[in-house]
Amino acid sequence: MYRFMKLFSAFICMLPHSWQYALGTLLGEIAWLAVPPKRKRLAIGQILFCKITDDPVEAKRIAKASTTRFGRMIIDVLRYPEIKDGGYKDMVNFTNKDILDEVLADGKGAILAALHSGNWELLGGVLASEGYPLISVALKQNGDADKFINEYRELMHQHVMYKTSVRDMVKALKSGAFLGLIMDQDPGENGVLVPFFGYETLTADGPAVLGRMQDVPIIFVTMHYSPYTGKHELEVHPPLYVEKTDDKKRDVAITTIKLNEFIEDYIRRYPEDWFWLHNRWKWTRRYYGDKIDTPPDVFH
Repeated sequence: MYRFMKLFSAFICMLPHSWQYALGTLLGEIAWLAVPPKRKRLAIGQILFCKITDDPVEAKRIAKASTTRFGRMIIDVLRYPEIKDGGYKDMVNFTNKDILDEVLADGKGAILAALHSGNWELLGGVLASEGYPLISVALKQNGDADKFINEYRELMHQHVMYKTSVRDMVKALKSGAFLGLIMDQDPGENGVLVPFFGYETLTADGPAVLGRMQDVPIIFVTMHYSPYTGKHELEVHPPLYVEKTDDKKRDVAITTIKLNEFIEDYIRRYPEDWFWLHNRWKWTRRYYGDKIDTPPDVFH
């Protein structure tokens, strides 16, 4: 698999730009065909009960678009040998860069919060290539996939820390690092129960816990491909600081509510960009299904 991906990447880099994305579109269409029917029902059902739309036909269109975009996303990653060392600059518009520059000058570190929307891999690569001390926290993949993606992340000067102890993350923040955390997926048995799309939902509380502990800003960074500009729009959003009182649980919950509100608003703005195939309420139902109002289980 590793050698195949390297060869495929070399092939992609030899193609004209228009052909690269045409192939990405084709890969995306194939990916949608390969998605199991019950996973498609899950995506469509979640779009409906989150009230993104009340039209099943439109919900299916959004679900398909959120899946087929992975073709272009993969192509962007395979192009890393071509776009490294500044080659990406003509494909990205960077908004509010000054926010990160000010935090970097402060030297205290920051938490960069992201979500599975747009091209989050390219987002991390661009931030690292721009010289920000980004350490992305990620799950370890299987051997070949992990070897390939980490080699390509290194091409973009991106460092990865596998999900590890709070102590290691605190150490990174103390060194002035920008800790990249993706916080929009089901955290399993961990997390805090806060509102999300109208339902109490288990949500990752790591950004709020670390932000409170180290008194560092939590800054959302997002990337959306605009068909109008033909570029990825990378936007840095205003920083959020955790209010610190004597009640740690309250502080973490209030901050996580604010973070979820941002995520929900962003998903409503760009619903085709989010990863609807993910079963977001799985563990909320498993742990609290008989105690609170949870979304209908559409994964069947």
